[in-house]
Amino acid sequence: MKKTLVKLFSLVLCAAMLCAVGAAAAEETSPARLGPVQVWGTVTWTENGSLFLKNSNESDPNQEIIVHVSDDTILMDAVSGLPMEKTAIQDGDIVYAWVGPAMTMSLPPQATAAVVVGNIPADYAVPQYYQAAELQPQAVIAIYPVPPLTQVTLTATSGKTLTITDDAEIVPYLTKNIVRLEDLVPGTEFMVWSDAQGNPQRVMVFPYAYRGYAEQTENGRPIVNGQMLDASIKTDSDGIVMLPIRATAEVLGLEVSWENGNGAVVKENGKTVFTALPGQEAVLPDGEEAPYGICMFEDGTTYLPESCLMSLLNLFRVG
Repeated sequence: MKKTLVKLFSLVLCAAMLCAVGAAAAEETSPARLGPVQVWGTVTWTENGSLFLKNSNESDPNQEIIVHVSDDTILMDAVSGLPMEKTAIQDGDIVYAWVGPAMTMSLPPQATAAVVVGNIPADYAVPQYYQAAELQPQAVIAIYPVPPLTQVTLTATSGKTLTITDDAEIVPYLTKNIVRLEDLVPGTEFMVWSDAQGNPQRVMVFPYAYRGYAEQTENGRPIVNGQMLDASIKTDSDGIVMLPIRATAEVLGLEVSWENGNGAVVKENGKTVFTALPGQEAVLPDGEEAPYGICMFEDGTTYLPESCLMSLLNLFRVG
């Protein structure tokens, strides 16, 4: 799941038109971010093992689409949320899938699925996929230990706002881990089963695909995993926002040192994650291609462009 969704989110949008995800408990509050697009339809298997989907909604821009199913695609039973075999999907079945965001320009368009939901009973409210984009702030109670949350209101990458309360059953996907409302942090991917009134009744949480999440305050202070860093954001001569490498990496539990000829060296459990020498691009181990960004050194601090460092550290960007 992690590999599939991270790869899908990093693709450039070729031709994706975002459609509304039908959950009555959600309301549109903000523009959608890039993320998987919901498609649905009656299945016809193609010769190469892909799903040709066609639905009855003539106004749907993805009324017809070819959905590729990779080894990493999650095939999920609509009722139980358990994995289902590819062979369980038959011609004539109706499935829902979340694909892309990249689609080909062909007719019909083609895209790879992150999640496919099948075995859908007639008139059944299909569970919906969401990814948390940001959480609404909650009042801090001056009690120790801090009591568990009773509800979370979040905006999904689709632009929808959902409120999930502690009345909902919150379960992990394919693990025995305990998951709570507190685990619904920015970047979290999950499925939601709702009641007839659209209230989330069951939430299935996928393994978190990032090291963490990052945002910034109005006065330019970076925040990582909810913790404000003891460093400020800089802007280079081209107006590019730069993040401090050491402060950002260390709050994630990574080790940062300085080596002559390599510059800032970021390691995890003794293994190099990347190096960054001022005036040059970051370097990944084993000759892998790093995201573009020129390292900057100022006032004893080493910086990388925000998008570059967040990619290198696998951080979800809030906002």
